[in-house]
Amino acid sequence: MKRLLFIALALLMFGSANAQLFKVFGHDVGFIYVGPKVGMTYSTISNISDMMVMDTKSKSGYQIGAVGEFGFTSKFSVQTELLFYSRGVRYDAIDGGIRMNYFGLPLLAKYTFKVLGLTKVYAMGGTFNDVRTKGEFYYDDGETYELGSGFKKYDWGFSFGAGAQYPMEMGIWALDIRYNLGMVDLHDEAGDDYKTRSRSFGFALTYKFDAVDIFFKIKNKRKAKGDNPETTETSDAKGLKVE
Repeated sequence: MKRLLFIALALLMFGSANAQLFKVFGHDVGFIYVGPKVGMTYSTISNISDMMVMDTKSKSGYQIGAVGEFGFTSKFSVQTELLFYSRGVRYDAIDGGIRMNYFGLPLLAKYTFKVLGLTKVYAMGGTFNDVRTKGEFYYDDGETYELGSGFKKYDWGFSFGAGAQYPMEMGIWALDIRYNLGMVDLHDEAGDDYKTRSRSFGFALTYKFDAVDIFFKIKNKRKAKGDNPETTETSDAKGLKVE
């Protein structure tokens, strides 16, 4: 996970520092968008009902974090995120459940296309890597117990999603829906009969700023304040916009 985080940050830093990006046959290729993300999650754990001999249901939670999107063309991009969110499961007959908080690092390929007259619709898919920061059995009256060593602190799996976005002057609004299919047996001490894997569905609202445009505006503003304004360079260089 540390390696994935380093690669993601390196891409963003490289793009921001070299906002000219690159050209293919004389055309600008690439764009960079970064911004905040906030939303809700609905999650459960497969086979946890059988393991605990107790009926369970989905648990609602939240997600909050930051998004970085690096585009190769106006339609194809790679999106990575640094998220903090809650997952778990609720008991059906008892006021309580299992609550787990994670730091997550999804890495997704994204493709934007036109459908039903809408030109800003996209589909995405990839992987997620999560590290649990807290886990507990909880009851609505305030009583809690730590999960203990039986539950693993690491989770990874596949993410599939879709959404719609609305470009603005300085960035993009996006409404994102996603399904995460966990592949790690979170409680393998229960034996081979129970594969306890995370399952979660979420939706989120994101606003991503155009990092390339912001870079050049700040750069030109600083040059304009220099001792020799006549030498100030102006640049119309921009990253390729999302069409």
